[in-house]
Amino acid sequence: MAKIKIPTTTIGSFPKPDYLPIRDWFDSARGEDGMNTEKITLEFTNYKQNRAENHEELFLKAAKEILTIQDNIGIDILTDGEVRRENYVHYHCRHLEGFDFENLEQKVLRGGAYQSKLPSIRDRIRHVGDCYASHDFLSSQSMTKKAVKFTLPGPLTIMDTSADCFYDDRNKLNIDLAQTLNREILELVQSGCKYIQIDEPLFARQVDDALSFGIEGIERCFHNVPNDITKIIHICCGYTDRLDDEEYIKADPQSYFALAGDLNLMKIDQISIEDCHFKNDLSLLQKLDNKTVIFGVLNVTKSRIESTEEIQLRLSEVLKYIDRERLVVSPDCGLGLLDISQAKKKLHAMCSAVKNL
Repeated sequence: MAKIKIPTTTIGSFPKPDYLPIRDWFDSARGEDGMNTEKITLEFTNYKQNRAENHEELFLKAAKEILTIQDNIGIDILTDGEVRRENYVHYHCRHLEGFDFENLEQKVLRGGAYQSKLPSIRDRIRHVGDCYASHDFLSSQSMTKKAVKFTLPGPLTIMDTSADCFYDDRNKLNIDLAQTLNREILELVQSGCKYIQIDEPLFARQVDDALSFGIEGIERCFHNVPNDITKIIHICCGYTDRLDDEEYIKADPQSYFALAGDLNLMKIDQISIEDCHFKNDLSLLQKLDNKTVIFGVLNVTKSRIESTEEIQLRLSEVLKYIDRERLVVSPDCGLGLLDISQAKKKLHAMCSAVKNL
């Protein structure tokens, strides 16, 4: 009997082509000063307010290039590289009432690993305008016959990447943010999107909040989503401030064990975790026996290119703990910190390893 093919996917971000009219956090991180979130936030705000022309053709061109790269390498479930976004969190927030992107507030974020001036919440969060997700998804899906996955930020991660000057009630803010995400997700479903991923790296840093109300927030995000849609949560341990940064404090991967029991009971289909940066105790996979696991095998914070052989060896160990039918292989997180050559080489190694299993 032929072995079941193990599918591959990417997580979200991809190096942006130079011709795009916006820069993102990762472009900044590749500069001498590292990730300058304040500067990028203000630049994108100015772009949104003052653009005099429609750059849709450039965004379509970039999405096409990124989808084609992944397709040619052999990725099964594609992402469009989040080409329209200055970052995966604030792009969603800019479509909501209640956020202030002009009067930024200083905040320590990511569990003390980073500080910056961030957009502020000045009023109740509401989604009253048009949805953006279905337009972005349909634009990208029209360019390929393979499935395109759409990614959105989770409520806890939005909270950590903004300054709350209004709610002073994390649970209430969680609910309101989840409702805005649910509206976008239901529009995605109507548009034919079959793979919808919510990124919640803050689950790994704020385990108590994740267990007390964060998981409920994710299930609110997916409320009324049909069973034939693949519902995904991505929980990584965080990007570094710059590529090859040895001092950045990532989340403790042991948090996966604290979360595993509740994650295994969630009404979702797939759980995405990183493994290449920190090798997990693979008994973790036995605690997620109700879910498909998207397993990260590429370190997206390091320039070193993993070899096909080392990836294949790790996956051979993984398959002692999980059936092929419940495994998807991916990078640890998005590839935005890398340059295009590094991203291609890492994905080639990953796909070659999976093909040989």
